[in-house]
Amino acid sequence: MIELQKRLGYVFNNPRLLDRALTHKSFANELKNAIDHNEKLEFLGDAVLDLVIGEFLFEKYPLDTEGGLSKKRASIVNELVLSEVGLELGLNRLLHLGKGEAQTGGAQKPRLLASSLEAIVGALYLDGGFEIARTFIRKEFSSVIENVCGQEDFERDYKTRLQELVQKSLKETPRYEVLAEEGPPHDREFLVCVKVQDEIWAQGRGRSKKNAEQVAAKSALDMKYKEIV
Repeated sequence: MIELQKRLGYVFNNPRLLDRALTHKSFANELKNAIDHNEKLEFLGDAVLDLVIGEFLFEKYPLDTEGGLSKKRASIVNELVLSEVGLELGLNRLLHLGKGEAQTGGAQKPRLLASSLEAIVGALYLDGGFEIARTFIRKEFSSVIENVCGQEDFERDYKTRLQELVQKSLKETPRYEVLAEEGPPHDREFLVCVKVQDEIWAQGRGRSKKNAEQVAAKSALDMKYKEIV
């Protein structure tokens, strides 16, 4: 916990809050004397993240439309990105999980890592106030924003649009898998599928994995959300 607090840049007045942020409900449910788990902190942290990331993007991209800013935020505040930040913080080594969850690799599951990161943000907010939480988020996510938002024209980014709609309607994150690589090394073509809830929604081909993923995402949008997009 000491090392984590160093990384967070904050020493908790109430260390139990941090411990609670790292406690999954599977662990709490196994104990005879029920203890608090991190779901309510996750709820709070999600709201704080949305606000601070939104503020950050508002400052950084003053010429963006509301739609453009929303797409950027959706590309950052999502399960995959949050889980990557959680891994960088070493949360996979600190989570309190029930035996069943631990045995099935729960410490590496993006959903659990993302939830625990949001819970930590909630704990920072409760223990130290908004500025403490804001400082942590801006520090940890500044490079994420540069990497994610600097790469795409978000008005044309089908992956981001699909992710935004799937998260809103199904509370899931689309996943991409390479099904085949065809042709010689100098003229390679990739076949990629996009999955939602383990169901293949669409496939796409491209000269790079990235292009194939965009094609698959566009096909999924055309089939599943045609009236919206």
